[in-house]
Amino acid sequence: MKITMIGAGYVGLVSGVCFADFGHDVVCVDKDEGKISALKKGQIPIFEPGLDHLVASNVASGRLNFTDDLKTAVAASDVVFIAVGTPSRRGDGHADLSYVYAAAREIASNLQGFTVVVTKSTVPVGTGDEVERIIRETNPAVDVTVVSNPEFLREGAAIEDFKRPDRIVIGVDGSDGRAREVMTEVYRPLYLNQSPLVFTTRRTSELIKYAGNAFLAMKITFINEIADLCEKVGANVQDVARGIGLDGRIGSKFLHAGPGYGGSCFPKDTLALVKTAQDHDTPRAARRNHGRRQRQPQAGDGTQGDRGGRRRYPRVQDRGPRPDLQAEYRRHARQPRDRGRSGAAGRRRPGHRLRPGRNGKRAQADRGAGLRARSL
Repeated sequence: MKITMIGAGYVGLVSGVCFADFGHDVVCVDKDEGKISALKKGQIPIFEPGLDHLVASNVASGRLNFTDDLKTAVAASDVVFIAVGTPSRRGDGHADLSYVYAAAREIASNLQGFTVVVTKSTVPVGTGDEVERIIRETNPAVDVTVVSNPEFLREGAAIEDFKRPDRIVIGVDGSDGRAREVMTEVYRPLYLNQSPLVFTTRRTSELIKYAGNAFLAMKITFINEIADLCEKVGANVQDVARGIGLDGRIGSKFLHAGPGYGGSCFPKDTLALVKTAQDHDTPRAARRNHGRRQRQPQAGDGTQGDRGGRRRYPRVQDRGPRPDLQAEYRRHARQPRDRGRSGAAGRRRPGHRLRPGRNGKRAQADRGAGLRARSL
């Protein structure tokens, strides 16, 4: 496959070099002429163990090239990856997508034949829709499919993460199966090694990236809060982290107390996720568990139930309060108790008295108005 990687930064360079090592013909494009000149000389602008050797070997084999000529590279490509920066926008915290949209316009003007355009950059939900709109508006006759394929690379272990991934997430919309076939071929070496290829919708793919980073940042923040508590109560936070990390549902990674999360991804991605939630009018931070339970389908409503409208609940890891039973308890608590009273409103008929029955239990009132209760 002929692949063009727009952006020769951390993600673009590592991804392009690894694709070339898979056997694809890759051209890395960047507007920074100084960076391109250095890469052609074998000078790597970032530190990543083993990257210099991969660059040298794939350049020597002719599978990897560097250029600032986007037009020629895109015209000859089967797949074009957008891997430009998306920093936090000054003032409001939203992701700055100006570089992504500018790349989309340049790509659209130079596409020839069917091409898959892939957003590799970390972008908010709905960016793929806007990229597709820009491309079709710029070049209405273009035959293109826009795909989301987020990266999950750790600095210092990016090559290992790319070649032995936990999963490969690919977001494709529409019924056209050509994009799915192309992306499967792009990742064919990993697919043959049974690395999970997760095909989903474009918006879902975009949210998976943000949700994953936010969850890891949350684990770091959580253990730091526990560390503060440990200092107050005289506990050992390392033992606490190990004790909860051995739980298979939690895991031990990202449970190391320290100064907090940082780097080039977590701060901007968590902020962008919060802004996305605000734009779509969903609560920030934590949604109350009680409130979520209250919105669950109740027993007897006939939704997704078995015979008689009873709710079927799947097996859960933690057996907490049952929302359906809580609703049933509340319903019974509101009903008036009938203790020997008759009538819909629970009123006692005139002349009726209660008589004790066997074992001290109360019996029903004697029949007949005006009769006195007989003692036994």
